[in-house]
Amino acid sequence: WTSRRTTPKKAAAKAKAAAAEAPAPAKAAKEAKAKAKATKDDDDDDDDDDEEEAPAPKKTKIDVGDDRDALKIFVGGLPFSTTQEQLKKDFTECGEVTDLHMPKNEEGQSRGIAFITFATQEGLEAALKYDGDEYGGRTLKVNKAGDRGEKGKGKG
Repeated sequence: WTSRRTTPKKAAAKAKAAAAEAPAPAKAAKEAKAKAKATKDDDDDDDDDDEEEAPAPKKTKIDVGDDRDALKIFVGGLPFSTTQEQLKKDFTECGEVTDLHMPKNEEGQSRGIAFITFATQEGLEAALKYDGDEYGGRTLKVNKAGDRGEKGKGKG
């Protein structure tokens, strides 16, 4: 049985090797910055025209997530054999469906969930009434897409 401990001599050699390698990336970064600055300075000198570049227009962040998601529902507990066309046909009875996303697994089969966006609030409310109903032998869970429900309470 031999000890796998590093001897003080080996530890010193490892530390010395690590110290020798550490400055190299820092030195390379400094050289890259200096080269970039030199290139920038060269570009400034080469400008023959007196025109100044207009500053780029600032981008304003538009918050449209709430508007789009306001009429979106989550449907869980779908039979895995359900097709997107069948689901759209069934939920169109509630109101006009503007978008339907049905995630699939790696094999291309339905994961048993869908996200449906309605054109009107009335359509959304009518669809929420399907919560707890049986659909294809399974119990549906229908709620607004942003609501997570009671998941995650844990033991206690």
